[in-house]
Amino acid sequence: MTGYLSFPYQIDGSGQTATTDLSVYVQNLILLVLETNPGERVNRPDFGGGLKQLVFGGMDAALASAAETLVRSKLLQFLGDAISINTLTVTMGRESVTVDLTYFVTHSQTAAATSVTVPLPGHSLNPQGSSGSPSVSISGA
Repeated sequence: MTGYLSFPYQIDGSGQTATTDLSVYVQNLILLVLETNPGERVNRPDFGGGLKQLVFGGMDAALASAAETLVRSKLLQFLGDAISINTLTVTMGRESVTVDLTYFVTHSQTAAATSVTVPLPGHSLNPQGSSGSPSVSISGA
């Protein structure tokens, strides 16, 4: 087997475990951390970013700042050996939370970027204007 396991787990056309390249694998790991709520994983109760729980906190600038701190700490906790965060922006809308991230993949020594939109519970991913949504940007190495 060459490459990294595909996520979600799949069987390819030859009946073997599907694989992917490192950049897609790391993006899938980031997505997994961000979309998992703490307590969802058996034997890993602290795993996950908990973005979907933000719906109960109200949408203001203080919550956006707290969400950035939460996301940064969770990504460093679970993926600290795989990535180094360059920039991180969390934008909170009425129906979703968007995380824009630029990072450095330590294994391949390459820079990458990804954007993840997580719908809040009870909402689907319908594009809506977010002119009134607070957005805070944190830069760092």
